[in-house]
Amino acid sequence: MMDELIEALQQLGLTSYEAKVLVALTQYGSGTAADIHALSGIPRSAVYGVITKLDDKGLIETQNTKPMRYKALPPEVLINRLKADYEKAIEFSGDQLENIYHAKDGDKEEGSVWNISGVKNVNDKITLMLESAGEEIVFASSYPSLYEVTKVYPIMDSIKDTVQKKISEGVIVKITGRDKGHVKEFVREFPGAQVRAYSNAKTSSPLKGGILVIDNKEILVITINDDVVPISLNATWYGGKEHVQIFKHFADTEWDASSPVDDGK
Repeated sequence: MMDELIEALQQLGLTSYEAKVLVALTQYGSGTAADIHALSGIPRSAVYGVITKLDDKGLIETQNTKPMRYKALPPEVLINRLKADYEKAIEFSGDQLENIYHAKDGDKEEGSVWNISGVKNVNDKITLMLESAGEEIVFASSYPSLYEVTKVYPIMDSIKDTVQKKISEGVIVKITGRDKGHVKEFVREFPGAQVRAYSNAKTSSPLKGGILVIDNKEILVITINDDVVPISLNATWYGGKEHVQIFKHFADTEWDASSPVDDGK
């Protein structure tokens, strides 16, 4: 139990030595530097450095006696201060990582390609791309199994929720499919989206996958294997300008050759 407590305190931002000293002072009330060494088990040479850090963090009180004694704050106060520091660290880290992430947007390496495997990883990537959309989302060649995958894996409901949110924000959403019956499901599922069905006798075989285009800036080519149970999902992400232009051309060509679909009413 004590080891678990030390580990938990480390997860709140303390070092192992700092956690051990706090636990010892909480357990025994107060102590001198020599007491802390004996009670916590940390090296004598490290005691004063740890005390100074805990004092700087406002986690202990110092009594000006000879020798000086140290006392931990009440547990509730300790935890509240650690929690506040932890939340500040999370907020700061999040802001800085966001700045770093977006700073590279204008310098993405041309021809960037990433392969993604597994339903959860593909789902997370699709959701992340959808969240970043500010102007247009295009789902091209939406094979029926792409819709079926959302039934097999509840985790993929997040995709539906995100698309619906983006439509409500005014983002243009275009969806094409090769099965009119399934395409009608998209009409009902995403009111406000522009939905079309593509039919061509020369391409009667279903395409096992689809293309996701976000703001003409990034592409995700999704492939589905429905010959296995459960259905598997893989994808390839393209960020280079040339790649985006090529795949967007195919998506636009299919859109132009498709016919609008309503919900059958």
